[in-house]
Amino acid sequence: MRQSRSTPNPRALPKAVAELCALLEERGVPSFSHGEGLLHDLHTRPPARAATRSLLCAATPDALLDALPHAVVSAEHGRRITQATADGPVDLVPCGERDPEDLLARFGLAPYAFAFRPKDESWLDPFDRRAGFMAGELELAVPLGDAPSPFEVAPRRYWIAARLIAEHGLRPSAALRGAARDAFEAAAPRLPQAAPARRELTRVLESPRPSAALAFLREAGVLDFLVPGTQAVHCDRIDRLPPLLPLRWAAWLRGGATAGAMIRFRVPHALARRVERLQASHPLDRAVSPGRDAGLRKLVARLDDETLEGLFTWRRIELADWADRGEASRAEERLVAIEERIASIRSARQRSGEVRALALDGTAVMERLGAGPGRHVGQALGHLARFVAANPAANEPDALEEELVAWARANSNLLDRD
Repeated sequence: MRQSRSTPNPRALPKAVAELCALLEERGVPSFSHGEGLLHDLHTRPPARAATRSLLCAATPDALLDALPHAVVSAEHGRRITQATADGPVDLVPCGERDPEDLLARFGLAPYAFAFRPKDESWLDPFDRRAGFMAGELELAVPLGDAPSPFEVAPRRYWIAARLIAEHGLRPSAALRGAARDAFEAAAPRLPQAAPARRELTRVLESPRPSAALAFLREAGVLDFLVPGTQAVHCDRIDRLPPLLPLRWAAWLRGGATAGAMIRFRVPHALARRVERLQASHPLDRAVSPGRDAGLRKLVARLDDETLEGLFTWRRIELADWADRGEASRAEERLVAIEERIASIRSARQRSGEVRALALDGTAVMERLGAGPGRHVGQALGHLARFVAANPAANEPDALEEELVAWARANSNLLDRD
């Protein structure tokens, strides 16, 4: 088992995970930080999503269970054992009778072909793959001539590779892209779909730059196989969208069979409905008219402010790519008019909310004025709302009654006509 000392070392493990490593070492089990958790620790700016912690252990499953009597077997044949810790569950991968170097090669992708031993701060990197990862490249664990295609052996690696590209900003090497293309025909029938694929796609779409991952899946043949009709231009624009998951699903699937994709990936109903609503509202300058308040009010009621702003951004990204700048300018003018009218509708709603929040309601106004229902009640409440907006501390019964009396004296004609 060759080990090397080199820098930089990853950030310190979470306390409970470090203590687990130390406990295993004390009981004769060499333990290495490995996989997603290690990649997370190597980043100066790690992905926001919490990493799954994994330890590569130079021991058999039985030896691990003897060392950790409360651990549980979480994969067939003891290929993974899970130990609960104060920092969350930790997956333990036993090497069995194999050399850890041999097991690293079997992970197929370079980011899983190296590991770090906290005990002596040494690296297990037999194929010199850590340097490529730190340089931003996604490579195969070992050259194809030395091992079968990792994608044909385990087609789930198409999704894993895409997630690594998206979350870690990696560039797939020419060898990896070629291996993915060449293996797809044989791998396609066993390609994970439904929830396992959706979980990986969700992580891709939530990442800062999903486009490179989607381009990899397109080149490999995955997208045409699973979601025919999606267009490369939509994938390329996703990086410029806000990181709102429904918005990015909607933009990615634009032009394709969205309903079929939602079913294929077992997308939860609530998310699928939001995606469909977003596609139905896009592009905004064609879906609604600035001169028709009814449609705009429905739009404001159906979508929260953040999602609505995302739709404006989505449309403007498209307009920025239009060759016909005159038509793009006219579409932008319609967008501005829609924005202005939506702002007016929101302002009116806010004023209405302020009226409802006044310390005096309509009944109190009628009692104080000694008058029954009529338009004067609404006008009085509107005046009081403006008064409170200018004097927030005055929103209490006595102050509002005083202002109401003054208003009524100045507007006695309103009362006389009702």
